[in-house]
Amino acid sequence: MLKMLDRIFSYDMKVSEFIGTAILLLIPYGLIGVVWTLTHTEHLSQMHGIDVVVSFLGSIVCWPVLTFSNVCMT
Repeated sequence: MLKMLDRIFSYDMKVSEFIGTAILLLIPYGLIGVVWTLTHTEHLSQMHGIDVVVSFLGSIVCWPVLTFSNVCMT
């Protein structure tokens, strides 16, 4: 087990490979966040102006926490 972890952590990556990996991980996260936010917009109807934009973007970023809190509150 330790040999396998050492092999994984000793792998050298370039900065461009780290950026590519981050993009590949963030695309599904962002898409799920957009879908979740578009299906849970009831709180946005009471807001106006920049508050709507900030709340919408915050919902996209924080969708895992909001999903958990939504399940626990019902």
